[in-house]
Amino acid sequence: MSSMIRLLVLVLLYASACLAQGPKILIVTDMEGLGGVNDREEQLLPGQRRYEETRRILTGEVNAAVQGAKDAGASLIVIWDGHDGSRSLAVDEILEPARLIQGKPTPANYYMGPKMYDGIIFIGQHAMAGAHGVLAHSQSSATIKQITLNGKPVGEMGQVAAIGGYFDIPVIMLAGDEAACQEMLALQPKAVTVAVKKLVGKNSTDSLPHAQAKRMITDAVRRAVQQVKTYQPWKLAGPVDLMFEYSNPAGKISHFQGQTVLEAFEGWLGKP
Repeated sequence: MSSMIRLLVLVLLYASACLAQGPKILIVTDMEGLGGVNDREEQLLPGQRRYEETRRILTGEVNAAVQGAKDAGASLIVIWDGHDGSRSLAVDEILEPARLIQGKPTPANYYMGPKMYDGIIFIGQHAMAGAHGVLAHSQSSATIKQITLNGKPVGEMGQVAAIGGYFDIPVIMLAGDEAACQEMLALQPKAVTVAVKKLVGKNSTDSLPHAQAKRMITDAVRRAVQQVKTYQPWKLAGPVDLMFEYSNPAGKISHFQGQTVLEAFEGWLGKP
């Protein structure tokens, strides 16, 4: 998800015209937080022994979320493919009426529009680097030890929540491992969460049956979308300091400042 923030800024500005008045929902996906996924060497990248199994699990959990949003009357459901350079999902496997955003770089003008999303949902999300969670990491797991926003440690979900907050969009639901759910609730206490697995040893997990996880995700998304108007976005007061501490090279620290969280992230991304 190293390109996650760059594309997310664009995605959060995008919404197509829609006559219905139901909520507009953005689903952000990852793989490390899916049920049954615990092996970095076998399950996360194309060509690995169990990668196709992971893709099926991802599609199942994502479609469960789409079904829940449909049941709750969502007028727009957009899925952003957030794993491995935005190339893990297939459009022919996604339930209607969800739209699928993939690829990098994607033309910025495709995402620009006057409308905003009403809520953000995470599927397959993992906890931040240093957390006691399954495959916990932040951005590049091999190089980043910690990320903070105004001194507060955040992972990938925290970064998304902060950028969403800039656009007045709250995070409303998360499905992932137990540690990711706890991390989400610390940012958004009203979020509906589904822990599809938990860490039970250094490299061991206890996962729910896939069918049960899908039922729970559908129910949780339905409830979250039904009450979407009751959520408040996570807003950071400026000026904002975005800090990266690296494990490789050890001890390296980089700061990016801005009057808003968006300016700070743009500084990191090298934008003018």
